[in-house]
Amino acid sequence: MATRKTTKEAAPAQDASAAKIIDPGWSWDDKLPLAQAKQIGNTIYVSGQVAFNSQGKLVGKGNMKTQTRQVFRNIKAVLAAAGAKMEHIIKINTYITDGSKFMEMLEARGDIFGDNPPASTAVVVAGLAFPGLLIEVEAIAVKP
Repeated sequence: MATRKTTKEAAPAQDASAAKIIDPGWSWDDKLPLAQAKQIGNTIYVSGQVAFNSQGKLVGKGNMKTQTRQVFRNIKAVLAAAGAKMEHIIKINTYITDGSKFMEMLEARGDIFGDNPPASTAVVVAGLAFPGLLIEVEAIAVKP
């Protein structure tokens, strides 16, 4: 008996030029050459968010928990601008400048995600783009 060979048809490639820019409406970032997020299909790629409020002021100087909460408020605002929610996040990459504050960051993040945490990576780095920043988080979300 001959075996039948089957092939799976590849999913159509997504055209990156069709990606939609997501703008939460902050004015402080208008002169920066970046998008706070890009959406292609139902996937949203959120740029690294830091502990700046909507006016571009640092929140929680020296306090990892406060900065972590502000970072996730920013991610929530970016996702809302795309019609998505925090529970749609499937992956985060976290960069912190002080490894001794790792558990503080995890505690604040646990308050945010509860029993449904996303896949994640955390890296300790020598510094971030602006003085006073302790944390930066990138996120990927998929809307249903």
